[in-house]
Amino acid sequence: MQAAPGVPPQAAATGGLRKDLPLGEQLLNPKHLKNNFDILTSTKIFASLLAGVFAGVVGITGYKGFLVYLVAHALASGLLALKAGGQPQRYFPSSSQLVWSGVFSQTELLTFILFWTVTNNLVYLF
Repeated sequence: MQAAPGVPPQAAATGGLRKDLPLGEQLLNPKHLKNNFDILTSTKIFASLLAGVFAGVVGITGYKGFLVYLVAHALASGLLALKAGGQPQRYFPSSSQLVWSGVFSQTELLTFILFWTVTNNLVYLF
């Protein structure tokens, strides 16, 4: 059996719940939060894949390729913020997690590098 959700971390850090918001708007359902992070992760992995293919096909090499990765990551974060209606704090514990979550995670970065090198080799080597 799952325990009832407690006080969210941002409320605990500020010393308690806010008096101006209803309780239902302050607490995040753990199941929904996990689903939101799964969507965030899969979206950013797919953005890394597309950025890697783009960088490989265009022939970008060196540090400029990693700039393509960072731009794709920022673009995916921006699109997800738009999808959240400009209020990502309603779906994540903090809005900064939408931007910084997984920037240098192993899965996303290695997905980018894999597709970057494979498409670059397919286009320019073979």
